Amino acid sequence: MAKKENESKTFHSLVESADRKFARVRDLPLYGRAPQNHYFQKVFRAYTRLWKYQQDNRSKLVDCGLSRWEIGEIASRIGQLYFNQYMRSSEARFLVEAYVFYEAILERKYFDSGGSGKAKVAVGVRFKELRFYARFLLVALILNKIDMVRLLAERFKTLVDDSKANFR
Repeated sequence: MAKKENESKTFHSLVESADRKFARVRDLPLYGRAPQNHYFQKVFRAYTRLWKYQQDNRSKLVDCGLSRWEIGEIASRIGQLYFNQYMRSSEARFLVEAYVFYEAILERKYFDSGGSGKAKVAVGVRFKELRFYARFLLVALILNKIDMVRLLAERFKTLVDDSKANFR
């Protein structure tokens, strides 16, 4: 039991560290490459370490209460990092990497509440899900993935309508 708690503490410590680094990078201007690359490398390293840790210890973390949406949020942040790097550098490889992460989140249904009857979703989780769909929609539009754009737009509309009904 103590080992599981230790892994949970380590995981949350890695999340906090990665989130702090992410916040610094997110607020940087979209121009000027030289000083920013250092920050991006640190954030990518932090999220890579976090992603690997949760993969290696997923069953123990799930036993301690890790939710699927939390895994999806980590993957979404990595996708955001790739997209932000694309916006700063215009290198298409970063956009493709963002698409790969977002597509994996969608396929693995990290933000779905699961089950036949939808469980009540917390407002914060719903906002994360809506932001994920908006970002993925933008990436799919830029990459001209028309079928994916249609699917995402339909799901986004459904989520918005559901959010209006449930969170007023």
